[in-house]
Amino acid sequence: MPTENIIGHTRKRDYRSQRLRLIKRRFLPAIWLALIVMAPCSSAFGQNITVNNNLVFGNIFPGIPKTVSKRIAGAAAEFLISGTAGLELTIDLTLPTFMNDVGNNMQLVFTETDAALDSSATPDQYNPSLDNIDPWHTITYRLGSNGITLWLGGMAIPKLNQVAGSYSAVIVMTVVYTGN
Repeated sequence: MPTENIIGHTRKRDYRSQRLRLIKRRFLPAIWLALIVMAPCSSAFGQNITVNNNLVFGNIFPGIPKTVSKRIAGAAAEFLISGTAGLELTIDLTLPTFMNDVGNNMQLVFTETDAALDSSATPDQYNPSLDNIDPWHTITYRLGSNGITLWLGGMAIPKLNQVAGSYSAVIVMTVVYTGN
């Protein structure tokens, strides 16, 4: 059963579709941000997506870009995709380019090397089996015996006069078995 970790609280979720929401608290002049991952997926073979960690930017200050590496445990988003070992699947991420808050926005950037995955029995975030993946393109991979762990980093780029607030955005992950 997938879980959703929201700012220190864990909540069990029983569904095959999840959406990624951006949640943060008001801090002046800093802006605290955390991405909560949720994603729609095909349930034909019973795979599950579990959010092991949110993408956490921490404090963000006006005019100072904040990058979170896919290698930083506890800060990078971490997803576990489980299902039938050996079957091939595709993973598509629909990534936002901005977070919004009542008339204000903050740019988000995801580069062609911001994702990594590992399907080994002991996934290694620092030395994954498939590294520097472009999250903007479809990822095709086979499930390992312990599934696939995917990590995602990114960058928030606040304006020099960025208004503090509760910005939000949605990231959608779609996982589909290919039949191969």
